[in-house]
Amino acid sequence: MSRTDLVLLAFVAYFAVMSLVRLMRARRDALVSDVQRQVEARRGRRRPNSGTAKKGRDAA
Repeated sequence: MSRTDLVLLAFVAYFAVMSLVRLMRARRDALVSDVQRQVEARRGRRRPNSGTAKKGRDAA
């Protein structure tokens, strides 16, 4: 392989790795936001029930 081939190979490898990292970060951010939404939804649903459940446990 000539010097030009090695430089081109290094550039293409760098570009491929950086593209993959971008895709993985975007996917991670999407998953994190989805999980955060689910957690907030569960907290919102659980709050009214948690107060009555504590009273019921204290009474027993």
